[in-house]
Amino acid sequence: MDVLLAMLLEWGLPGLLIAAFTESFISPILPDLLLIPLAIANPQNAIYYGLAATAVSILGGLVGYLIGLKLGLPATRKFIPPKYLEKIHITVQQNALWAIFIASLSPIPYKFVSITAGALKINMPAFLFVSLLGRGKRFLLEGVLIYYFGPQAMEMISQNKDDMIIVSGLVIALAILAYVLKRGKKTDTAMEEL
Repeated sequence: MDVLLAMLLEWGLPGLLIAAFTESFISPILPDLLLIPLAIANPQNAIYYGLAATAVSILGGLVGYLIGLKLGLPATRKFIPPKYLEKIHITVQQNALWAIFIASLSPIPYKFVSITAGALKINMPAFLFVSLLGRGKRFLLEGVLIYYFGPQAMEMISQNKDDMIIVSGLVIALAILAYVLKRGKKTDTAMEEL
């Protein structure tokens, strides 16, 4: 694994694109392991690297989605370890789009998310849009921080990682609460009209 990572890092941007694309449906190498060193070495290109990683990751996610769609849920059990499949399945049952968004940010490998989304026949445009938001937040945010703060960005990210997770979680929770309240008002209005 280290040899492959070193080779991809040596290839620069093409290595990052390969890692970001294949990680979405087959590869175990996280694109961050290439994006961060490349961006720190060339901070003027950090945002470009973040955008490129986001774009090809979404394309790779589409491949994963199509694999899941073709093979179906029973076959995904062969590709996805049970501990991840159970977590993904429970979360997807509760709310598919939020599950995809959160999973695209989390340490759960994105290939498991994309394949499962296809197997569960999640609406493809919605899957792609939510994946764009999640993957963009992950890769583009790293690029933007490195562009503006250089190597100090990694120190900021590591020192404030827990705070960033808490703030992101609060924003997501507030958005879900607003959605539920808004939906509840629509239901109440519809019941009053009857």
